[in-house]
Amino acid sequence: MKFEIEKLEAFLQDFAEQKQVPGMSVCVNGPEGSIYKKGFGFCDAERTQPADPDTIYGIGSTTKNFVCTCLAILESEGKLSFRDPVCKYFPALKVPGTPRESLLLWHLATMTSGFPPLPPLLMSLMHHSEPMPRVGSAEIEMGRKMIPFPMDTIEEVINFISNNSAYYDMLGAPGEYMSYFNDGYALLSAVVEIVSGLPLGQFAHARIFAPLGMTRTTFDTDAAKAMGNITSLFNPENGGIACTDVWPAAPPFDGAGFLKSSVEDLSKYFEMLACGGIFRGKRILPEGCVARLCGREFPETAELTYCCGLMKRVFRDVVICEHLGSITGVSSISGFFKDKGYSASVLMNLTNVNSNIPLNAVYNMLLGLPIETSHAASMPQGDAPEKPGMYVGTYISIEPIPPSEIQVTMDENGALYMEENGIKGKLLFCDKTTFIYDDGKETLEYCPRVTFYVRNGKAWGLHHVFRMFRRDISVN
Repeated sequence: MKFEIEKLEAFLQDFAEQKQVPGMSVCVNGPEGSIYKKGFGFCDAERTQPADPDTIYGIGSTTKNFVCTCLAILESEGKLSFRDPVCKYFPALKVPGTPRESLLLWHLATMTSGFPPLPPLLMSLMHHSEPMPRVGSAEIEMGRKMIPFPMDTIEEVINFISNNSAYYDMLGAPGEYMSYFNDGYALLSAVVEIVSGLPLGQFAHARIFAPLGMTRTTFDTDAAKAMGNITSLFNPENGGIACTDVWPAAPPFDGAGFLKSSVEDLSKYFEMLACGGIFRGKRILPEGCVARLCGREFPETAELTYCCGLMKRVFRDVVICEHLGSITGVSSISGFFKDKGYSASVLMNLTNVNSNIPLNAVYNMLLGLPIETSHAASMPQGDAPEKPGMYVGTYISIEPIPPSEIQVTMDENGALYMEENGIKGKLLFCDKTTFIYDDGKETLEYCPRVTFYVRNGKAWGLHHVFRMFRRDISVN
């Protein structure tokens, strides 16, 4: 198949310029081999080091899939089960309001633990690295009051979860709701270490990185810097872009988002997943591992489903599995066409850039579609919800990263608005209890989706940026 590489490259170049991305690397693989790889821009403040496909970036939460793959390997060897209770590995863990044994490794992997977003990851970052961008002093102070210790160990994470339930309410029973829970991946990473007897990075290297020839992938920041061709980290600040070479760290959360890699390495890994665990004729993962991560146990619809460290959706009859990542100096995404052999990775060195846009352009090229073809699962229908007043209120999270508070208001005509981080936008009705939050930053296709959860005629929570926010009953 002949791919329109020139159109893709022009789109990517324009995207990087429009978003003022200092450096971006892209790699696309398929059954034909390497289809496209290219670096755009630079990796250092002086603009002397060009970005290329070998440049090492942070990959953020894309790391989570590697943790689940390690667990799937261990399960295939009979050493654990995703259906094991979490308390089997952490007897000190308490789950507020429900039997401890009802919380399974499966719930942590699929983000359905029932826990709301909690602050340990952010507090570990505050103690171990430069302040997170976009986190205000009020949020930092709140978090430090709740967590006076530095979150150095998994035991401290467990201690907070178990002994601070006065600060939070469970969202529901395990398995009932999806809400992003980084702490769960700290626990899963520790399970890999307990069962394998090796640090997470060593086990992943032995069973995944080395067999695939991923020579530029590591959890160790010093090791990554020693390899050379590693990007600096860029972050919007005071109307400009600040640069640092101090990488964020949060010791017990390595598996939640702190792997470093290149697009060439990542595309090998995701190509292997796209081929059911086989990479160019060589089996890397035991049979059944990829199905465990994203198989038919999970729905195949146009709407995103969070699987085991992967998000799954169907587009033009192709099953796409992917994961994105965002942290200081990182906007990343990698994905693959399930059972088709195609994979792609996009890594950028600027915080908070919508990485779906360039990756969707890659998908469109692979499918022979116009580069800018929309991937939106649903769009505003133009009608208004029947009872908009049920959504009005203040919704909060105790995870100390904005938005920690969301305001939903209604005007005299019944139009709904949402405000977060001082930015107010319209809530445009799609269907059921789902809206698009038009904050003016992107076209409607890429505006965030907001889903409300309603009980007894009133919304008790909303789902936004993969997280559940509860209605603040003290003011509503």
